[in-house]
Amino acid sequence: MRTRGSTDRILPIAAVPGEGTTRLAAGAVGSAPADAAALAPPVASGPCRPARTDPWRPPAAPGEALSPAAPGEALSPAAPGEALSPAAPGEALSPATTGDPRDPVATAPARRRARVVVVDSPERHTPDRLDHEFEVVMRLSVPQAVERIDTVLRLCQPKLMLVKLPLDDVDPRLLASCLAARVNLLVLARPTYGLLRPARLRRLGGLVWVPVRWPAGPPACGRLKRALDLGIVLLALPVLLPVMLVIAALTCWDGPPLYFQQRMGERGRLFRIVKFRTMRVDAERDTGPRFAVPGDLRVTRIGALLRRTRLDELPQVWNVLRGEMSLVGPRPERPAFVAEFQRLQHYELRHLIRPGLTGIAQLTGGYAASAEEKLRFDLLYLSYRSLRLDLNLLVLTALDMLRGFPRG
Repeated sequence: MRTRGSTDRILPIAAVPGEGTTRLAAGAVGSAPADAAALAPPVASGPCRPARTDPWRPPAAPGEALSPAAPGEALSPAAPGEALSPAAPGEALSPATTGDPRDPVATAPARRRARVVVVDSPERHTPDRLDHEFEVVMRLSVPQAVERIDTVLRLCQPKLMLVKLPLDDVDPRLLASCLAARVNLLVLARPTYGLLRPARLRRLGGLVWVPVRWPAGPPACGRLKRALDLGIVLLALPVLLPVMLVIAALTCWDGPPLYFQQRMGERGRLFRIVKFRTMRVDAERDTGPRFAVPGDLRVTRIGALLRRTRLDELPQVWNVLRGEMSLVGPRPERPAFVAEFQRLQHYELRHLIRPGLTGIAQLTGGYAASAEEKLRFDLLYLSYRSLRLDLNLLVLTALDMLRGFPRG
């Protein structure tokens, strides 16, 4: 109820359709003096029409319908359940634009939050604040997500799927289903993911995430990468050839300087890799194929220095020129070791691209890294490879060669 001479203004509450809460809306009504307020009946709760500072109008009788206000006449409070009417002919009442401009709640536009599905790790619960930033429609454990992924994507229709697992632990069925449904998949980032540059990482709900890209890139990227490999090798050959001749002269005193070995490359094709010999002749005659270990007695003195600086890999530029390898990529393994590593999840994805001379695994783990750690780094490169990342890894490799690869 309004009285004459009112000067104070209050903001009525307007219900926002589709939301369980209310928002401050535009408009103001006058407050009565103390003597008039004591006699005035309480104003019924509910939506109110915007009021103007005009002469006072008597309240409507019980059951009497409210009529539109004449020009210059103040509007009285609407009855409970009555819809809001325009403040002026042709003017729509908008809670976001007609309130007090100093009130952020009244002036901020209603923004619909993105729908997300969160997949938690079955071993460890990682707290988050995703509910403050998104509309979390469902939280699942990994086994539930794998079994119900297609049904969840069809019914919930999320924009994002956030999996609280590192990239190497994500089930390929989740990746395939999200790709088919055009749902962006993000996984938790590890410290080594910093090689991808901050632009690739996202902070959501207090956690650092990295978006997952399908490993198979467009053919144009493969052709550009091949052109980059050939260009760098041809430009570096005048510098590499004298160094390779000196190394060959130092390693030929007790046997052949070069060593050829069968490796598995892109699409599982076998090829012969060439490198400088760092072990004694017939080193595996009694033991068979096995990995080198720190302090391996089969390694020669010069071989230890070559392995430390990775100079024993220089002859593989020949494999790069032949198209069997690339400068950057997963390291090729021997078929005997590949048969053993097939037990690791996603290991076959390494063979989607050409193997490389160097990669993230060589820069972060070195020879001492386990097969699981190398696979994790290879999958990381597989999902985020680019020409810029290749150039970055090549520069880091050159710097580590000068430092003697401190990580081993």
